[in-house]
Amino acid sequence: MPRTGEPAFNGYFAEVLRGKHPQWRDHLGVEQTGVFPDAPRLRPDILVLVPDAQPVAVETEFAPAATVEDDARARLGRTPLKSTDPIEQAVAVRIPDPLRRGQADLAERIAAAADFDYCVFSGDPASPERWPETGWLTGGIDHIARCIEQAMVSQRLVDKGMSILENGVRIATTAIEDAVERGFPDVERDFGYILNQHAGEQTDRMAMTIIANALTFHATIAGTHGIPSVAQLRDDVSTTLQLALLDAWRRVLDEINYWPIFKVASDLLARMRADTARRVLRVLVGTADQIAHIGATTRQDLAGRMFQNLIVDRKFLATFYTLPASAALLAELAAARLDADWNDLAAYPDLVIADLSCGTGTLLSAAYHAVLARYRHAGGDDREIHRRMIERSIVAADIMPAAAHLCAAQLSSVHPEEVFDNTRVYTMPYGIGAGEERERGVAVGSLDLIAAAQTRSLFATGQRQALGGGDVDVQDVELPHESVDLVIMNPPFTRPTNHEIAAVPVPSFAGFRTTEDEQRAMSDRLADIRRGLESPAGHGNAGLASNFIDLAHAKAKPGGVVALVLPLTAVQGGSWQAARDLLAERYEDVAVVAIAASGSFARAFSADTGMAEALVVATKRRDRNGPTGTARPALFVNLHRRPASLLEAAETARIVARLPEAPTTGRIEAGGQPLGSWIRAPLSEGGGAALREPALAETMLALRGGALRMPRRSGSLPIPIVPLGRLGERGLVDRDVGSWKDETPPFRSPFKIVPRRAAPSYPVLWRHVADRERLL
Repeated sequence: MPRTGEPAFNGYFAEVLRGKHPQWRDHLGVEQTGVFPDAPRLRPDILVLVPDAQPVAVETEFAPAATVEDDARARLGRTPLKSTDPIEQAVAVRIPDPLRRGQADLAERIAAAADFDYCVFSGDPASPERWPETGWLTGGIDHIARCIEQAMVSQRLVDKGMSILENGVRIATTAIEDAVERGFPDVERDFGYILNQHAGEQTDRMAMTIIANALTFHATIAGTHGIPSVAQLRDDVSTTLQLALLDAWRRVLDEINYWPIFKVASDLLARMRADTARRVLRVLVGTADQIAHIGATTRQDLAGRMFQNLIVDRKFLATFYTLPASAALLAELAAARLDADWNDLAAYPDLVIADLSCGTGTLLSAAYHAVLARYRHAGGDDREIHRRMIERSIVAADIMPAAAHLCAAQLSSVHPEEVFDNTRVYTMPYGIGAGEERERGVAVGSLDLIAAAQTRSLFATGQRQALGGGDVDVQDVELPHESVDLVIMNPPFTRPTNHEIAAVPVPSFAGFRTTEDEQRAMSDRLADIRRGLESPAGHGNAGLASNFIDLAHAKAKPGGVVALVLPLTAVQGGSWQAARDLLAERYEDVAVVAIAASGSFARAFSADTGMAEALVVATKRRDRNGPTGTARPALFVNLHRRPASLLEAAETARIVARLPEAPTTGRIEAGGQPLGSWIRAPLSEGGGAALREPALAETMLALRGGALRMPRRSGSLPIPIVPLGRLGERGLVDRDVGSWKDETPPFRSPFKIVPRRAAPSYPVLWRHVADRERLL
């Protein structure tokens, strides 16, 4: 039988790939010589050379493909003709042998094949990194296309841009510090007021970062809608650059939008004295110029990735943050189960994706990327829907103005050249307003949306409404109940009840300089909202994260998806029982992803929470009156570690989505690389989370039923089991009995607990010690 050679196969392979990304149609070469000026006879199988993106080489070979990895490694570090950037990542693809036979329908068979083997090489050409370290990833053409897309973003330029931004912000911050030392502390105090943060160095850095980002974004949209460039404003001798920028940004806010980006930046810039603003702008305009020079204003998502990396450094910006790879894992798990026809290109803008605790926008940005990738793979050009998606589909809300700013910036950076009008990024009221704002009453941020389909935002987002006296800002956040396809959030974990801080009445509402009366009023407001719910998940001892489950439940449509980052106690703690009951009764296909490791930071998906976390994904049942899903087992996925890259996150999500309904346990591997294990058990058996050894779960489930069943032994032994509650009553939680550490008044508990060798007068029988209890 005739057999297709690799050059001929690559022609068909390239043809299929060109349909997976709009920019590849004219910028993907196959089997070309003269590509590398220093080695004109070299002929890469496929070279993706998109303007304003990192070049990516793809090497293919029919199985067993003895040399394809060497070929891919050899492409690293080479700079193609018509590019100033070297190849930083190369993909090796092993072609299944059946595709060697026949050419009549080869393109169709390539598009349908699901058993390509591939791996990625990156980094130093002399000692590149391979992922997976051993073995091969296996998937179809869409998975290879997604892999190439991720390789098109240069980590080198991300790091360089982050370094430029960080250095510029540090220098600009010294101008603020000097102003304070010269006797003008009002600027630092005003920054804290505007950003709802404590005044100080990190708030100053955040302010400088926001202004630098606004300047960078200004460079992106200059020339549209008659907006002058920063250079033109600087050349205007009739005014200062500070006043010229404020005037230009006001016109942007009035005539276009971009409120989350330019409103906060304008407020910060306006509070600076003229001499301080001059020093700050001299530094930050130069910083923005350097960032633009490396392509942050033109390269797709470079600015977003750059800000992601900067925000990870909590010492620099003090921002709680979901790590990019963790966000990608949760977003891909959620997108995979959305009830959407991904081939219906006209329907994408009708999707509604919301993060009502958006922070810096990393989760929402990851979900948006997951959706846009599917649009591209279906043959669409995602630039054509970016504006409509931002204006209609993507909803974000947070109580932090800085968070709303950075969230809008990340979303905009997906296609920085595309200009849009209104956004649905909101800063939510929090506390009891002052002055005119006091009319709104007590506000608890996004949680006000639990009780209503509409509430007010802190300031307008640029939507306009014509009235008799002229246009006015529309300040309503409209998000009807059961209208959202995907609710994805990493909510705050603080608790309204006071367990640790005796001097603060309601710790969860103690931010933003709220008074004791405000804290209590906000707590009462949340209690009123909770009382209006039929089966609330929120519980004081569980913390605000449980109330955000009520918010997600209220907004998710039947058949919609809820995807949350929660403390691991959500799947085990007693105060979370109502939340688990809600998931079990009103949702199906519940999945819990945790990390089976030691140490709180190693078990967290966020950058700096310092506590074990879980990713929870569930699909809302369409028929609320049908049989409940209580008996259906949940899927517990226990990873050995957090995904280290976007590629690893996407691959892990794909593996999880394909896990079988039975058997009850198994291992997860990428190629030959172990990633973790999985267990199917009732959601009530929260002990299935964060287990490194799945056999332990089977043993403990059997033991609960009165049988001792050991690995590698047939049969079981009966063992009488009785609940502890039958033997006695549990006492108070240890914090109410006594303190184990030094404290200052007022004391929460009457005793000091110390170890004693002799018989104690008041013995403490048990205290939770995680490190001691983690191993069996």
